[in-house]
Amino acid sequence: MSGPDLPKHIPGSLHFATSREALQSLNKEDEIVVYCSDENCIANTAFGQLLERHGSMHVLHFAGGLAEWELAGYPLEGEWIRQQERQGDE
Repeated sequence: MSGPDLPKHIPGSLHFATSREALQSLNKEDEIVVYCSDENCIANTAFGQLLERHGSMHVLHFAGGLAEWELAGYPLEGEWIRQQERQGDE
């Protein structure tokens, strides 16, 4: 369901390979936060609108995306993060 391991992402976030996979997997009643790499990326807006058109009732847009999250010093997960941690242990 969550697709391949992304280099870095917000903890707990899900990645879907296709919109169809996301629409089939997400519960329309759940609160769903969509985000992209940064505020210049519009993919999250388009995807959020798609979710809303298909009946999702609680779609939130995190406009600053991954860049704002990282800049604020919040934790990240993913393969890139694990590599950085391993290099720090050496």
